[in-house]
Amino acid sequence: MSALLALRNHFGSARLVALQLFSTAGLGMVYPYINLYLTEIGFSGTLIGTLASVGAILTLALTPLLNQIADRFMLHRRLLMFYFGGFALASIIFATTQSHLLVILAVLLFRVTTGPSMTLGAQLTLTQLIRSGKKIFGQMRSFSALGFAVSSAMAGQVFALGGYSLIFTIGAILSLISVQLSTIFPAKPKEKVKPDSGPTQPRNRGIYVLAASQFFVSMCTHNAFAFLFIHLSQNLSVNISDIGIWAAMLAVVEFPFYYLTDALLPRVRLRVTYIFGIVGVALTTLCIGIVPNLEMLVLLFICRGVAWPAYQLSSYRLMNTISHPRNVATNQAIVQVTMPGIALLLTGSLYGWAYDHLGAGPFYALCALACAAGVCIVLVGYRLFDRATDRSAG
Repeated sequence: MSALLALRNHFGSARLVALQLFSTAGLGMVYPYINLYLTEIGFSGTLIGTLASVGAILTLALTPLLNQIADRFMLHRRLLMFYFGGFALASIIFATTQSHLLVILAVLLFRVTTGPSMTLGAQLTLTQLIRSGKKIFGQMRSFSALGFAVSSAMAGQVFALGGYSLIFTIGAILSLISVQLSTIFPAKPKEKVKPDSGPTQPRNRGIYVLAASQFFVSMCTHNAFAFLFIHLSQNLSVNISDIGIWAAMLAVVEFPFYYLTDALLPRVRLRVTYIFGIVGVALTTLCIGIVPNLEMLVLLFICRGVAWPAYQLSSYRLMNTISHPRNVATNQAIVQVTMPGIALLLTGSLYGWAYDHLGAGPFYALCALACAAGVCIVLVGYRLFDRATDRSAG
């Protein structure tokens, strides 16, 4: 009991921590096995990439519309519940049918709900923490990594017991639990913020530099991760039942760095942290395609565990720092949802074709090359950021 009270006093609410755990636990149970399931029932890499592109189109079309409705009527909590419910429905379809048409619909529903739910959940969590005066966003994100890790580690045993059907069923249950936990957020804010009637503030030019960089980094990360577990199964002889263990390892190594970031980031310039993160992501992505054995792959995952939190959290904070308060939410959506969506739309099919016809080595080299382009853009446009970015606490 004392441990629970200490947790509540430190983080504000045990339910908020539970939401971080369960929302990513559903994803950790399902995500590593979706593309493996698709290949099992006859989907090609090209078709998988094409579905990612179509899902990106739908995400680009629906996310701004749904967010606009949520902003107008203050329905952010209901929108988050809708996303979790959509994820659960997609998982149920995966669990109950092999009909290609229904599976395609489930894949698209999964694409439309997963990314926006993670972004909206992070935004609502950050708002909740600010409201309570707690600067522990990185620590909260560490529980998200922990939830993904635990469920992914259990997924292998679940698969051994009941195959894909049981995997997806449990994923749906975890998502439905997340729907209930979402009630930690207020249905509507107590006071609606009145819009500022002053002149529109011009965007800092550094925002466009960051958005362009995110386009290429997302081209790398989304396509590389989409085929990671297929690569492990087909080229590194990892058993299907062990895929969850490797997915868990990705998240486990991230946990301590997410947890410590609240203390470390204020000591380093955000631009430097962002560049360090994407350089690390680029190098580890390149090496994944040519790693000769699983022992070396473990070392790569550890290196990625340092780079990924640095990249992701610095991108959130960097955009927050260089944005005017009046348009910071819009700018975050551009970086976290729009640019990855456009990147997948334009390159998903191409990268799927590359994996099918060129093999894992050239495929991951192309992913790393895109990430390197994102680094170069930030280096060239480094001086376009405000001086305020020199203070990471902004």
